[in-house]
Amino acid sequence: MHRLAAPILLIGLAFGSVAAADVPAPPIGRWLSETKRGVIEIYPCADRLCGKLVWLIEPLRRGAPALDDNNPDPALRQRPLCGLTMLGHFRLLEPQRWGDGWIYDPDSGKTYRATMAIEGETLRLRGYVGIPLFGETQRWTRPDGSYGSC
Repeated sequence: MHRLAAPILLIGLAFGSVAAADVPAPPIGRWLSETKRGVIEIYPCADRLCGKLVWLIEPLRRGAPALDDNNPDPALRQRPLCGLTMLGHFRLLEPQRWGDGWIYDPDSGKTYRATMAIEGETLRLRGYVGIPLFGETQRWTRPDGSYGSC
């Protein structure tokens, strides 16, 4: 009986490591928005995920840094978009799916509830009001090296 235990254990470990290798990594790193107007860097913040704008197609407006001028809070309208936290509070719900988060849209100045999931090489991000049924989905991709920083 003991002679069979070691080979069975080794076979189990071999298959276990193959299965673990198939699990994609969390969405940490840079993602190019679907519109290709910005790059968001997703990073861990405590036990959640957050993201900030690190590249913007038009970093300047009228010769000055692009500002959060559509923010509903007048006190926040003078902050630069580059470096702004655009998404946050995402917690892992199940493998490769995060929820209970939010995403900020600087074009409208609105913040939406959001979920995200990795699908192959794509990050599917859904912003919504109320329930996910009432929302919009974007698919973000990893940028190549041509996108610098703000």
